[in-house]
Amino acid sequence: MGKNNLQFVWNGIDLEQLRQQMDTACDDAVLAVYNSDDELDLRDILKKMATNDSFVTTEFPKVMHDFVQKELTYPFTEEDIRQFELTHEVWKKKGMYFVFILFFRALPYTYMAEKPANVLRITKLLKEHTERRVFETAQFVFDVMDEHWWTPEKRGILTALKVRIMHSAMRHLIKNSRVEGEEWNKEWGQPISQEDLIATNQVFSLEYFKGMEMLGEPLTEEEQAAWFHTWKTIGRIMGVKDELIAKDVADAWELQHKVYAHLFKDKTEAGIPLATALVKTLDHFHLPEKLSLLMMRKMLADEQFPDCFNRMLGPTFSTDEKYNKLFEKHADPHKAEDHEDELDGHLKDELHQYHKIMQEKKSQYRKKGFLAWIQEMILVVVSFFGGDITKDQQLIDIHIKGLHISIHVPGTDLPVDQLEEDAIEDSLKSVGGIMIAILNHHFRKDKNSGFRIPQSLQDHWAMKG
Repeated sequence: MGKNNLQFVWNGIDLEQLRQQMDTACDDAVLAVYNSDDELDLRDILKKMATNDSFVTTEFPKVMHDFVQKELTYPFTEEDIRQFELTHEVWKKKGMYFVFILFFRALPYTYMAEKPANVLRITKLLKEHTERRVFETAQFVFDVMDEHWWTPEKRGILTALKVRIMHSAMRHLIKNSRVEGEEWNKEWGQPISQEDLIATNQVFSLEYFKGMEMLGEPLTEEEQAAWFHTWKTIGRIMGVKDELIAKDVADAWELQHKVYAHLFKDKTEAGIPLATALVKTLDHFHLPEKLSLLMMRKMLADEQFPDCFNRMLGPTFSTDEKYNKLFEKHADPHKAEDHEDELDGHLKDELHQYHKIMQEKKSQYRKKGFLAWIQEMILVVVSFFGGDITKDQQLIDIHIKGLHISIHVPGTDLPVDQLEEDAIEDSLKSVGGIMIAILNHHFRKDKNSGFRIPQSLQDHWAMKG
């Protein structure tokens, strides 16, 4: 190992060699199914896994059945469960903003990792099916953050195993040139390698912590420790090797920074269309494109890779005169500060426009039907007699109101002249709440599970608005 490679070594593990390691146990189970001429059966099972909340393992060929049964009996200690329960409390208090951080920081930031981004590019999983894939990611988070997710009657472990098995199936298809288009380049390492797995797993902790700091809602050390413990346990369930599991948050950041340095050093190509597709997908939330870019620019501000926003989104959007200001660079500190103030002015204008849009759209996301009408009448009566109905307002109304408060002079409908930093943070959190309300209404329609948030959690989050 040459001296030049020391920056890509963590705890004696060479990250370049780690790109050649995959998930042997799960890969062997998937390969055995393919070799047994049961490919059609596995494809049917994978489809069921993607669309159903549960699946019957007796439908699996024996080798896959045995693998799943073994993983479903993963042992947890009393300390594990204590940490899981604390994590769920954090989720109830601060989890509402996870989806916003996922869309506006975690995903576009990690698309800079060129080698793993090629998996998504070649399989067209995010370019052609962006909305479905990012919502499935959100669904995964909700399943493993649910109360008692680790118990047999919940979907947490099962959801993690679904993703793990589908990763192995994707590896098999890519490595055997069974995906239409170009072949996998061996210089990229193995598809969905151990380096990719641990980096992705830690994103759900570390980038969430980073994002919450940016939103002015930092987690305490105890909260971070519990959250990280929960997610590293999920990582083990999803095939991350034990030697890659960091002992604590500081150790995890050391590994993550090394992985970022290792993977972000390559020329960015594959990740650019993924970031572009993500911005386009945000239209699902009625977000104007310029507002999405302005918010993403805020959330991608980073000391390790300050060029992230320009690198990922500049090639697509910087030539458009509507957006070219967003990508300007100024070496002079005074000009740079003036430029930031100008963009904050643009952000304020775009947030006002979004507020108007959601005022018009919000009726689409209120409960409908006779029972909802009765509920509204009760609230009106309660309000008439001086009762407080704030906590019972619907999720969409709470966060539209929160956005209004952030961008208007207190107690009026007059726009503020300038958005202060705390008002920007509150505005972004309100947008995050609106996104949750829209997802709750639309995602996995006609099903009584999935992203449809449990009423207790929805009530709690509405009050947090």
